[in-house]
Amino acid sequence: MDSGTPLLLDLPHELLIAILHYVNLAAWKHIRQTCRILAKLAAPLLFSRVYFELCGQGCESLYEISQEPTLAPLVKTVVLRRVRGYRKFSSFDSWTASTHQPGAPDNGLWSACETTYHNDKALSDQLMPYNQWIAMPAEDKKALYEAYNADREQLQMEIASITNTLCFRAAEKLEFIHPDRALATGKAIVAVRQLNKALKTLPNLSALEHEPSFWYDNWALRWRDLYFHPFSILGQTDHDEDEDVEALQISVVLQSLACFRVGDNHRLKKMSIHVGGPAFATPRRLRHLWSGIGHEITRLYRELHPASSAAAADADADAEVNDNFETPAETERYGRELYLMRLAFADLTHLDFSMSEDDEREGCIAIAAKLAFLFLSTTKNLRELILAIGNLVYGDLMPVFGVDEKQRATGSILLLQHIAHRAPWRHIRNIQLEIATDRTTLVTFLLAHKNTLRLLTLTQTSLVRLENPQNTWESTLTEIGKGLCLESLTLAKLTDVLVDWSPGIQPRMLFDKDDKRWQDRLSDYETYYHDCIHRILRGEEIYTLDPPPHLLLHSPPA
Repeated sequence: MDSGTPLLLDLPHELLIAILHYVNLAAWKHIRQTCRILAKLAAPLLFSRVYFELCGQGCESLYEISQEPTLAPLVKTVVLRRVRGYRKFSSFDSWTASTHQPGAPDNGLWSACETTYHNDKALSDQLMPYNQWIAMPAEDKKALYEAYNADREQLQMEIASITNTLCFRAAEKLEFIHPDRALATGKAIVAVRQLNKALKTLPNLSALEHEPSFWYDNWALRWRDLYFHPFSILGQTDHDEDEDVEALQISVVLQSLACFRVGDNHRLKKMSIHVGGPAFATPRRLRHLWSGIGHEITRLYRELHPASSAAAADADADAEVNDNFETPAETERYGRELYLMRLAFADLTHLDFSMSEDDEREGCIAIAAKLAFLFLSTTKNLRELILAIGNLVYGDLMPVFGVDEKQRATGSILLLQHIAHRAPWRHIRNIQLEIATDRTTLVTFLLAHKNTLRLLTLTQTSLVRLENPQNTWESTLTEIGKGLCLESLTLAKLTDVLVDWSPGIQPRMLFDKDDKRWQDRLSDYETYYHDCIHRILRGEEIYTLDPPPHLLLHSPPA
C-alpha cells in the first residue's frame, strides 16, 4: 500500500465503508488481499452478495464460501444468474447471416453502433475482424457452425443433468426422482447438493434474487471470437430454451429453499424472480422440466393447434411424452412438490414476482395465475410487492385490448380477486403492478389493503373494456384517490379503450413520457403529470386525463 494508507486507516470505519462502496469488485478483491485492516471492512461488501447457477461448477463458489466460518455469516443475498447461453439457429445460413464482426459495413438493417462492442475496444480486440471472417472458406465456417451447435447442446445437457439428483422431498421418505440416472452419475453432478448444503449453512441469508438472461444486453451474442448482432438474436432465434432452463433452475431453488431454510429465523425475507413460458405452473409441467424433456413438445402442439386452449395443448403433450405411463399418483407427487415450494415464500416481506406467457391463447395466463396465487397467498407478512403477469416482452407487459381481451385478462383478474377476498396482506405498504385487469377488480384489490397501503405504482397496466364504459382510467383513478390514503402515486404507460372495440380501434396510452408528442418538451410533460397526480391524491373527481390542448399545441423549443 502507498504512503497515504496510514492516514486512510485513521478515518472512522463508517467513513471507510462509505468510501469502499464506490470501489469496484476487482478493487475490493485487491484491497482484501493486500491490507489486513481494510480486508475486514472490504469482506462484508465483497461477500454480502454471492452469484451462483445450477450448472456444472456454478455452485462451487457459493458452497466454498458457506463452508468458511469467517465468510458464511457475511452472505445476505444469493443471486441466481446464468453465465453463458447459446441460441439455437434454424440453419447454417441463418447462423452466418447473424454474425456481425468488427469492421462490418452497415447494411441498412444492422449497424455497428447497436452492438455491445461499439466503443468497447477491449471487447472488439477479442473478436475476429470482419475481413478475416469474410475471407474464411465456407468449409471452415461450416466446421465452426457444427462446433457452435456442439457447445450449445453440451451446455443444455450439462444444465439438464441437474435433474439426475432431484428428489421427491414432500414425500414421507426421501427418494430420487430418477433413481437409475442418479446411481449412474455417482458424484459427478454436484451443483444441487452444493446448493442444498450452502442453504443449510449460511446463517444470515435473507434474500434470493433471480436475474433473467434477457436483462443483459450481451446475452448469447458471443461465441469464441464470433459476435452475433443483437437484432439477429431477436429476429433469427427465440428464447424458448432459455425460458425452460431458467424455469428448471428456479423450481429447484424454490424446492431447496422450502426444505433447507426452515424456521422463523431462517426463512427468506426478500425475493425477486421471473418465471417465463409454460414453466412449472402445473404438476405435469413440473414433471416435464424435472424429467429433462422441457416444453418443446408443448410448444409444438400449441403451434399445430393455434385455436385450442392451453389445457388442450398440455393434454396433447402429456399423451405424447408419457405414452399413457403416468399415473394419477405420480401426478399427485409432483403436485405435492409444488405445494412444498410455496414455503419458500412464507416469511417474505419484500417480493418482486413476474410471470410471463407470450402465447395469448385461452387459459395460458389463467394457468400461470393459479401458481402465482399458490405462492402469493402463502405470504402473510408482505410489506412490499412488485407483481407483473401476462405477455411480458423483455419485462414489459404488452397492452391488452381487442376482441380477445377477456380471455387474455381473465387469469390476472381472477388472481387479484382471489387475493383481495381470500388472502389480503395485513402489513402491505408498497404495491407496484404491471397487469391487465378491470376497474372493479383493481379498485377492490387495492381497497382490501387500504389500512396500510401508502405507496402505489401502476406501470404498463391495461384496463380492459369488457363492454363497460366505466372501465376507464378516469373512473378508476378517481375511486383510488378517494378510497386510499396514499403518500405516493406513480403512473406510467397506462392503457384503456374509450369505446367498445371494433376493427381499427386502438388503445389510449396515458403518462407515456417517451411519446413523440413530448419530445424535447419534458418540462411540459412534468407539469401535466404532476397536476394529474396531485388531483388524484387530493381525491378529486377526475373527468379527463388527456393532456390539455394548450400543451399539445405548444410548439417544441427550437
